Amino acid sequence: MVGSSGVTRSAESLLGERMLPVRLAVLAAMAAGCLLLLGHEPTVFDWVLGMLAVAASGLGVRWPMSAALLTSGLLILGFEFGHTGPIVAKVAAGIALAELTARRGGWRSLLAAGVLGAAYLLHPVGGSAVMLYRAVVMALVPLLIGGLLRAAWARAEQSAREAAALEQRRDREIAAAREAERTAIARELHDLIAHHVSSTVLRVGVARHAVPDAPPALLEVLDDIHATGKQTLTDLRKLVAILRDPASNGESFLSPADLPEALAEAVERARRGGMSVTADLAVDVATADALRALTVLRLTQEGLANVAKHAGPDASAWLTITVGAAGDLDFTLRDNGSPGPAATRRAGGVGLVGLRERVELLDGVFSSGPCGSGWQIHARLPQRIGAPA
Repeated sequence: MVGSSGVTRSAESLLGERMLPVRLAVLAAMAAGCLLLLGHEPTVFDWVLGMLAVAASGLGVRWPMSAALLTSGLLILGFEFGHTGPIVAKVAAGIALAELTARRGGWRSLLAAGVLGAAYLLHPVGGSAVMLYRAVVMALVPLLIGGLLRAAWARAEQSAREAAALEQRRDREIAAAREAERTAIARELHDLIAHHVSSTVLRVGVARHAVPDAPPALLEVLDDIHATGKQTLTDLRKLVAILRDPASNGESFLSPADLPEALAEAVERARRGGMSVTADLAVDVATADALRALTVLRLTQEGLANVAKHAGPDASAWLTITVGAAGDLDFTLRDNGSPGPAATRRAGGVGLVGLRERVELLDGVFSSGPCGSGWQIHARLPQRIGAPA
């Protein structure tokens, strides 16, 4: 099957319009060889007739019927007025008939075959039986070759259509499976995680009102938990909506114009937890496209959470986000906590792995590791060509 399809493609390429100059050059060289080596003192007429036959066979790329009739006519002229046997015209007529049969088929091929057979019958050689045999063979062989080639092309086209249909069906099945999986995940997120977070938010709200005389520090913590829980619910609803709609993407989580405020909120939340955070944020950070804006926010949130978790509550962190002249975003978060073993900050979680994946999906560069007495996360997000700001 593979070999036959390769032969079919080769034949299509050889008979294609792009290969016509090469094909004519090869046929002209072969015609010259026939006239020089097989012809008996060919005349100027024989040479002109041979080259005309070669040129006429080239018409088969666009006008196969005309090429078949014209080469048969040249063959008749060669029989009548040529000094040597019209070998080149015979070959050209056979090629033209085979190409006509391969490209068109039907009554056109039969008509052209009849004309070619008549050309041989009009040139008496031997008895009538010999003439009839020669006419039938010289007309039938090109018909058979062209018919086989036409059938091969038809099989190749049918195979291509079947392969395309199979690919489309497979794509639809994959899309349906992914949509079902996304829907199942969305349902579990809504029914399990959102339910528990809603319950937590509700209970924290009740606790806040049940102890109005509690110490201010405790009330501040409860308010922060309540606000964080409500924001988590909002993000979960967005995520559920995105999972249920396969055509959506993460851009709905955050508008670039809201990035400075979201970064300031993440920094302020870390400070309320007791961390000292120094933030140096570029004023034009909001010019990033939505995907890079969301990635920068997640880098900030996860990075500050890692500082609080691994560097201790009394740690200090320095956050720097700059926008280069080419529009590249540079993110650096460094802390002064103990870095410990190299695996300490990676242990037990996929936070850094997820950040690296986010950055690399945007063709960025991500690195993390010990820096002085603490730890540093650095990412560079290149400007995305064609991305809306």
